[in-house]
Amino acid sequence: MPAPRTGRVWLGACVALAGLAAVIWIESTRPARAAGPAGQSTVELKGEAQVDPNAPPVRFVATGQEDAKKPLNRKHAPPPDPIEANGPIFVDWPKPDAALVLTGEQQGYLEPCGCAGLTNQKGGLKRRSTFLKQLRADGWPVVALDAGGQVKRYGPQAQIKFRRALESLAELGYQGVGLGAQDLRMEVLGVALNFEPGANPLVSANVGLLDFDPDFSRRFATAEAGGMKFGYTSVLADAQAAKLGEVPDATILKAADGLAQAMPGLEQAGCDELVLMVYGNRDEATALAKKFPQFRWVVAALGADEPPHLPTKIEGTNAYLIEVGHKGMYAVTIGFYRTGDTPFRYQKVPLDHRFEDAQDMQAMLESYQLELKNLGLNALGAKPLPDPGGQKFAGSAACQDCHSAAWEVFEKTPHAHATQTLVDLEPARHFDPECLSCHVVGWSPQKYQPYASGYTSLEATPHLLDQGCENCHGPAARHVAAENYEIDIDDAGREALRQALRMEILENEGNKTGQVLGRVVNNCLECHDLDNSPDFDFQPYWEEVKHYGKD
Repeated sequence: MPAPRTGRVWLGACVALAGLAAVIWIESTRPARAAGPAGQSTVELKGEAQVDPNAPPVRFVATGQEDAKKPLNRKHAPPPDPIEANGPIFVDWPKPDAALVLTGEQQGYLEPCGCAGLTNQKGGLKRRSTFLKQLRADGWPVVALDAGGQVKRYGPQAQIKFRRALESLAELGYQGVGLGAQDLRMEVLGVALNFEPGANPLVSANVGLLDFDPDFSRRFATAEAGGMKFGYTSVLADAQAAKLGEVPDATILKAADGLAQAMPGLEQAGCDELVLMVYGNRDEATALAKKFPQFRWVVAALGADEPPHLPTKIEGTNAYLIEVGHKGMYAVTIGFYRTGDTPFRYQKVPLDHRFEDAQDMQAMLESYQLELKNLGLNALGAKPLPDPGGQKFAGSAACQDCHSAAWEVFEKTPHAHATQTLVDLEPARHFDPECLSCHVVGWSPQKYQPYASGYTSLEATPHLLDQGCENCHGPAARHVAAENYEIDIDDAGREALRQALRMEILENEGNKTGQVLGRVVNNCLECHDLDNSPDFDFQPYWEEVKHYGKD
């Protein structure tokens, strides 16, 4: 990156940067591609799991979705082939007698954010639905279980997401769903009451609604698939329960105590396989596996960020530790074989764009966005915050006359149509606080709330559209008024307002190892975080959009 200009550099800066949130997620369908052998993670388990690095191509073939618009840097690579990027799946698998699909820790991601392009991201209920449908269409008898962790935030929108997630998992045929710590901050009972008798998938050995009333949550359950019987339950780890305190309408026991009470019923059920889902970390799951060695499959919901290529054999037991990853990006699948030398096989399945968007979950997301629209921002908890420093927002157009060179650069960036990006999506996302926060002027990106003089709607605040100048430099209404001699202010006061809006790039400033994490980059990272922009690299991105201050 060239050295900064002498003195202070006018960065109009993250105007071009704070939101590659404006990179678009419009999709189109392309023909299926042949699979390649890279990254293969299918294993056969015969006591010790083995990986064949020379396995032939994938069983499931990609049906990709291209991004309609590429990232700002035209030198960026085209959307990746999902097979080359994430590996083939189910290589050389015979059809199993039964398949166990394990997921968890969705953390509110009903769908991937999409800001970095859906072809670069994994997860989402639309892809998960397609994956499960493909298994069933191929005649695989499936038992689907989720370890919990549907949401990660608190408030009205999180409550809606929790309800939508639980209803969707039931619609996708999940037989069991555990409860995470943040889930229990929601109105779980209200959601459970809406299920028809027998349709509620909630199961927990140590968390009981209305004193363990089985109509609202079961202590354990069983499911049959392909002539095999699976028994399963879940627990909230003690360390997670300790963070909650008292939970309305719920009784929470120590995890071991809850399991001790559930085990007699599970053992009497005569199951071929027993599954324990632990909403806790590896150590907590391992300790419970050793205390209750009847379980062969023990899921740690708070384990690794992504599932390992092999399950971990738990020392001193016959159990395997399964880690499902975070944000619902993977589905771990175990295939069972009642005959032959290989009793079971393991596969971590990346929910990437090899899986088409399922229309049932697309309809759910459209209904979800309509619900957000009908409720409105205030009802969703997006209540105004005090303006930063007590200063009001003016809108980007107010900067245009004095900063025309910077404006010309801005107009060519995705930030200049960030709001329209949301409007054009199917369904539109411009009523969703989690999307608006990086696509309009005058919102707190990480709190998902507007500032007092920030954007409220297309109709009421048309001057505050897009990812504009003030999101990086700060509110500028008083500065504009001072420059236009609309307020009584002396030269020193006028200069102070100018200085407050100036930003300076430090030598070697950036967000990569060995670079300086300064004010400018930190501002960009408000939107270009790991969730929304995992490939963000300040220095090359800045070269594409750099602009300076007053003409």
